[in-house]
Amino acid sequence: MKFNPKLFLLLSTLFLLNCSSDKKKFLQLNGEVIGTDSKSIMLIKLNQDTRFDSIIEIPIVDGKFHYETELQNSEAVNLAFAESVRKNMYRPLPLFLENEKIDLTIFPENEFEKNIVTGGNLNIKYKNYKNVVDSLFNSKDWEKQLKWEQENYIPQNPNLVSYYLFLEQLKYFEGNINIDLIKNNYKKLSESNPNHPYNELASNLINAIENIKVGKKYIDFSAPDLKGKSVKLSNQINGKVALLDLWATWCGPCIRKSRTMIPIYEDFKDKGFTIIGIAGEFKNTDKLERFLEKENWPWLNLVELDRENDIWQKYGVDGAGGGIFLIDENGVIIAKDPTAEEVRKELESRLN
Repeated sequence: MKFNPKLFLLLSTLFLLNCSSDKKKFLQLNGEVIGTDSKSIMLIKLNQDTRFDSIIEIPIVDGKFHYETELQNSEAVNLAFAESVRKNMYRPLPLFLENEKIDLTIFPENEFEKNIVTGGNLNIKYKNYKNVVDSLFNSKDWEKQLKWEQENYIPQNPNLVSYYLFLEQLKYFEGNINIDLIKNNYKKLSESNPNHPYNELASNLINAIENIKVGKKYIDFSAPDLKGKSVKLSNQINGKVALLDLWATWCGPCIRKSRTMIPIYEDFKDKGFTIIGIAGEFKNTDKLERFLEKENWPWLNLVELDRENDIWQKYGVDGAGGGIFLIDENGVIIAKDPTAEEVRKELESRLN
């Protein structure tokens, strides 16, 4: 076959275009740190607990840092200096990660208003949002700002910036939200961001706000015991008055309160009362096993390891050590975080 230079050029061009179109995009995060000797930064994902979760930590070398990865979903994080995070006294910088090139200039925490974020469509949207907020509200107008976000910004802009604001409201401003408006906004956000992990997180938080209250039915779940056997909560309650005790070995106030329930359990365990404990642990159950061997609590204790069943989310105590819920024989919550005296009084009126 006679060599055809025009055909060769055309085929070569098509090949290169095809290769270029198949090239995967990934996050490239480049940063410069000015005016601080911090050794690393952290990228804290929404709903991560900085005390226990594995947080992305990026070293700072000669005032610069670099991080790259391929994201399955665009997401919001809070950037902070690692030293401050470990002291649990950090100032976060909201940052939106996409499979794009993002350049950062980071100043000391007391000068975070000087930070510069360049790159990523979502970061542009967040900057535009901030400009509007700063023009409309001051720090004393936070309730008006929340109302504006719920009624105007979020429903009109159902993107991941709005999802970030929405989740922050659910976690920290439960008392300042309109549940009907929240549910409508969730519908718009979940439809605009299908299959995003934020959908399940938001659903759990909304259900907890709406349902985990006195007069509502408890939320059923399954969790393993220390031998790994899955146990369903409803099978343990089964028509009894029950105390659901969410606690953790690292939560001192939880342990002190749980101990006050031991005499009550002994007095009423044969009269239609039970306690089910769920220990919220991280990484392993070694500390829990040692603790229970020493304390010898007489009721069933299950394990929520690394939040695998989202039980704390479902009961509206995410980020806390735990919570106690008294449930009647029909499965209705009759008290949240009652004292031992209040539990005893309720049981005396119902079971004696």
